[in-house]
This record gives sequence, C-alpha cells and structure tokens, in this order.
Amino acid sequence: MKKLLGVIAGIVVAFVLVAGFDYLGSLLFSAGSIDLADPDALAAYIADMPLAAKLIVVTGWLIAPLAGAWLCLRIADWAPGGWIVTAAFLVAGLFNQVALPHPLWMQVGAVVLPLLGGWLAQRSHSKPYPGEPLLG
Repeated sequence: MKKLLGVIAGIVVAFVLVAGFDYLGSLLFSAGSIDLADPDALAAYIADMPLAAKLIVVTGWLIAPLAGAWLCLRIADWAPGGWIVTAAFLVAGLFNQVALPHPLWMQVGAVVLPLLGGWLAQRSHSKPYPGEPLLG
C-alpha cells in the first residue's frame, strides 16, 4: 500500500508543480485570452512566447518529476516507484509535444529533463557508504 501511495502522491505533486510552472510563465508573460480548445491558437501562443517564458516552462519539466519522484521515494522507499512517476510525467510530456508544436530544443527538453529529474531523485535517495557524498 505504501508503494501505491508513494506513486500516486509523486504523480500528483509532479503534475501540480508543472501546472504551477506553466501558470507562472503565463502570469509573468501574459498571453491575453486564448481559446484552450483551439490547437491553432495554442500553437501560435507557444510560437510567440518569449524565451524567458519558455525557460520557465522547461524548468518545470525538470523540477516537477524530480520532486514527484523524490516524494515517491521518500514515502515508498521503492526505487521503481520513482521511475514510474518519471515515466508518467514523460508520457504526458511526449503527448503534449505531439499535440502542440514546440521548438526542437523544447522537444528535446521534454525527453531529457524529466529523465534527468528522475535520475537525480534516484541519486538523492540512494544510501551512500559511510563517508561517501550523497550526490557524488
């Protein structure tokens, strides 16, 4: 039960955090009113986003799975759980990349950054030998 709770909590935290980063980017760099049901309007919005807004969004693609996987590992103490959280985030990110056009560097980030976040969570959770640095 602890494993399931850890995975669910990690996924929820990851998706809430990435939504927060997306909201922060749109709040700081207002897009006005956009019809979220119109893929063409969303594509135009993404294309016109300032670089700083895109960087905020992409930062969320690293931080959200890192935090979600880390939380899962803290709750469940089960390494596959952190990777399950990371994989769920990665699948959602890939779906987003297919659904909406992003610049190539963001497409690469949508794959690399969640994996990096999951790996960092795993590394921070591993139990080092005495005297070994935690992330070393």
